[in-house]
Amino acid sequence: MTEEVLFYRRFIDDVRRCAAGGAPASVAEIESRIGVALTAGPERRERSWARVVAAVNELLAGVPERALGPAARLRAFVRENADLGRPRDLAITDFRFTTAVDGVLTAHDGRRYLVFAPIVPATPTPVLDEVVPPGTRRLAECAVYALCGGAATAALWFAFIVPV
Repeated sequence: MTEEVLFYRRFIDDVRRCAAGGAPASVAEIESRIGVALTAGPERRERSWARVVAAVNELLAGVPERALGPAARLRAFVRENADLGRPRDLAITDFRFTTAVDGVLTAHDGRRYLVFAPIVPATPTPVLDEVVPPGTRRLAECAVYALCGGAATAALWFAFIVPV
């Protein structure tokens, strides 16, 4: 006998004991779902086991929380597989970073770390030099310097030379 067959028999026996003869339709449904889950292909396996977990959870709704033996084993099974059928959370492994390695940094304890090159943006943001032509820029600089210089000269003139 394979481990799957042993698991199947033990699991169904636990389900039957928890139902205590009171829910033959639920037991038959769980048996059917377990059979489908054991023979499901890789693309359908997780969804099939999620259906088994849901059916077992429904069966355990009528069993007291402190029940031991088969009920405790089935509750452990439901707790361990509670995440089946739920959408996965994003993890760092879901992202892909395409970068060039710039070098290797070796710490004093011998561990090595990769140092990545900075990522240059695909379209650089325009700078003032690229927007304003050079001649216009020089003319604006001269006008600002002349205005500020004239204001400074007038301030000195009126502060020190013109008597009050």
